[in-house]
Amino acid sequence: MKKFLKKIIIGLLVFIAVNAIIMGVYEYPSYKAIQNKTHRNYLKWDAIHSPSNSFDMIIIGTSRCYAAFNPVVFDSILDTNSYNMSTSAQDIAETYYALEEIYQHQKPKYIVLDLFFETADESYDYYQIFSNSSFFKSNKRKFSLISDGYGSSGFLNYAIPLVRFKNYIKQDVSKLFSRKESLRVEDNWIKGHLHDTLIVSDSEISAFGPISNFENTSFSKERFDKYFNKINALVKKNNAKLICLRAPYPPTRLSLKDTDDEGTYFKEYTSKAQIPFFDINAKENYDEFYEDKDFADYHHANYKGARKASLEAAKFIKQIIY
Repeated sequence: MKKFLKKIIIGLLVFIAVNAIIMGVYEYPSYKAIQNKTHRNYLKWDAIHSPSNSFDMIIIGTSRCYAAFNPVVFDSILDTNSYNMSTSAQDIAETYYALEEIYQHQKPKYIVLDLFFETADESYDYYQIFSNSSFFKSNKRKFSLISDGYGSSGFLNYAIPLVRFKNYIKQDVSKLFSRKESLRVEDNWIKGHLHDTLIVSDSEISAFGPISNFENTSFSKERFDKYFNKINALVKKNNAKLICLRAPYPPTRLSLKDTDDEGTYFKEYTSKAQIPFFDINAKENYDEFYEDKDFADYHHANYKGARKASLEAAKFIKQIIY
């Protein structure tokens, strides 16, 4: 019995030690970035929490959104003071609680929400979710995000670093056996928008796969409906207007599939909800306007694509708000 208990205690100590090491390896760079005031999420929330700022338009969504929509372009056309609060792998529940936090400190009249199947799928990047929500000033809101947004899975990932970082550990291990190096340098930001100068390579373009569809995502209609309605209700409660966009994909990816489940679904959904929706990918002359080289990779616009997308989106929004 004593030997059995000893094994259990040793096992627990090893488990704790492994998690402590993982926590240090993956959290220390974020800690240093916060100290140096270079952490993206920290800087975004610092702008929102600052009483000297007054934003009347918030752009929000995933990294597709922070790469595609430049607030400076929006402001030049709409005469607004906008800010891009999109973050990597942002989940729709995360979006809802982020907007709650935003409305506690800002009074935007317009919320521009980017729609993307993977924001409401059954796969969550808890590291990114908790990185974003860690800068909420409301501890109650942080708890609600974990408990109501993700339940027991949320608590498990929050409590155990080994579980939370498992996908990043796999990626880092695979990199040890790969010579491919990342060329992206994400250090040029404009009001929350990534001004990305990277241009996708020909070899990457040749390896493009189809865009997000029902076949290659685990999109949950029920989950999307639940949190979209909560977002819409929150925006209305604050006497603001919700406007939806769909960020562009490279033309080559759009041509790989005859049907566009994502575009059709969001178009029909927003029409029934009577919410303005602009799908940049739906234009008949899309292929003539956008090029694959307007993108940094398979679904993030670079600075050239972002300017095109921002101009198009701003012109659409102008028709809505004026």
